[in-house]
Amino acid sequence: MNIQEEAKDILENILEQYGAEDKTLNRLTHKYMLHIDELSEKYQYLEDGSLNETCVEECLQKATEIYRFINYSDNLLVVYDNLFGQENEREKEFLESTLTHISKYDTYKLKWQYPIYKNDLPIHQDNEIYTCIRHLYRVKEINIQKLFREIILSDIGGEMDFCSSIFIIDINSGCIFHLYDDRGIYILALKEEYLINVWKEFHDSIFTLDYRNFKIKVNTLYWIDGIKDDPNDLCLYGDIIVNIGEEEISYSCAVSVAAFRMLETLVKDHLPTKGQQMLPCCGHFMIPNETLDEVEILGCDNGIDWTVLHEDGMVKIVTDKGNTVFVYYFQYKEEILRFADIVENFYEKSLPKNIPEDEFERNGYIAFWNEWHRRREKSEK
Repeated sequence: MNIQEEAKDILENILEQYGAEDKTLNRLTHKYMLHIDELSEKYQYLEDGSLNETCVEECLQKATEIYRFINYSDNLLVVYDNLFGQENEREKEFLESTLTHISKYDTYKLKWQYPIYKNDLPIHQDNEIYTCIRHLYRVKEINIQKLFREIILSDIGGEMDFCSSIFIIDINSGCIFHLYDDRGIYILALKEEYLINVWKEFHDSIFTLDYRNFKIKVNTLYWIDGIKDDPNDLCLYGDIIVNIGEEEISYSCAVSVAAFRMLETLVKDHLPTKGQQMLPCCGHFMIPNETLDEVEILGCDNGIDWTVLHEDGMVKIVTDKGNTVFVYYFQYKEEILRFADIVENFYEKSLPKNIPEDEFERNGYIAFWNEWHRRREKSEK
C-alpha cells in the first residue's frame, strides 16, 4: 500500500477487494467472516439496576484477547462511522486520544438506508435516508483497552455512542475488526487463511446463538445389502437426519454421494435437480472426465433436495417446504467436513474395495475419490 495514498483511497481499495461499494461498514458482509456473539455470560446489570462492572471487564478482556490474537500490524486504518450525522466533537476527540501516530486523516459524508426484511430476506430499503459522517485515520497503534471499554459501554449506559461505529482495518492484510458493543464482534478477512486460527482458538464463542441452524446427524452406515462389509459395493448408504432451522429431514440415502455433493457446495451454489439431490436415493452412474479429477454423478428421481446459495457473506439454505435459514460459511463448512470425514473414515475402516474391471466404472470410482480429496484438501487451505 502506497504510503502517500489518502485514507479514503485506502478504504475504497480494500472495499473493492471485498467486492463492495463505499457504504456504511456495519452493513458489510463477506464469505470469510466470523461472529463472536458472547463476550460475557454475565448480565449487564445488577439486581439494583446498576452496571455490572464484572460483565464489562469480561467483555473487555475477551475483546482485547481476540484482537491481540489476530496480531494486527502497525499499518492501521481506523474508520469511525457516525451513522446518523450528529457530530459529537467530544466523541471524536476521545477516539483521537486513543490513536498513536496519525499520519493521514480524511472525512466525508455518505447516504444510507436500513434494509427491510421479510422472512429473513431483504426486500427493499427503508424510505428514510440517513447521512453518515465518516472519519478516517491512518495510524500505527491504538490504545485498545481505552477504546474498547467505551465501545462496550455504548449500549449499556456509557457516555459515548460508539455502537456499530468503529472499525479497525489492517491495511496490509485487509482484515477488519468490528467490536460493535458489549454483545459481540465481527471479524472479516479477504482470505480464509487469515481466520482459520481465530476460528480454532475461539470456536466455543462463535455462533452460539444460531449454531443449530444446520446440523447433520449420522445414525447408521451400511452397504446396500445391509451386511457389515462388502468389498464389491462401492457406494455407501446410511440413515441420516439433517436439521435445517426448525425442520428435521430424515432419510436413508447414498451417503457417499450426499457427502460428495455437499463438498461441492463449499465453493458453488446448488439448485434442486432431479438425479442430483443433496440426499440421493442412489448415485450409481459416475461419469469421469478425461483427466480423472472430476466426476458427474447421476441417480434416480428419488431423494430429498434443497437449495444452497452463497450470498452476502452467508450460506443461504432453502428447503423444499420453503423454510429458509442463513448460516456463516465457516459454520457451514465445518458441518460439511465433519460429515464427509465420517463417511471417508467408514471406507478406510472397511475392507479394500475391489476396483471394477470395466474401464468406465473403474475410472468413475477413481475420479470420485480424486475430486473428493481435492475438494477436501482445498477446503483446509
